[in-house]
Amino acid sequence: MYKQYGFTLIELLVVIAIIALLMAILMPTLARVKKQERATACQMNLHHWAVIWSMYTGDYDGSFPDGTHAQAGKQVGHWLFAAEPYYKDEEIR
Repeated sequence: MYKQYGFTLIELLVVIAIIALLMAILMPTLARVKKQERATACQMNLHHWAVIWSMYTGDYDGSFPDGTHAQAGKQVGHWLFAAEPYYKDEEIR
């Protein structure tokens, strides 16, 4: 008599079912973690903008750009360009 090596079809199906069950349990958890990460990134960006505008208003006597603000010899027509010297990371925009 010879001995068969390997797995039976039932054993393979059981393993696949266990993996599918574990994935079904894990997916909502991973989605929640991803959502928390996005919220944290958003909060950090808001904090950076607060620091940027705090520095800007400190340099310009507590005032915000009014749309025709002259900065470094050029007219700056948009608040984003007025704040540009205060941040380095382009991702914040």
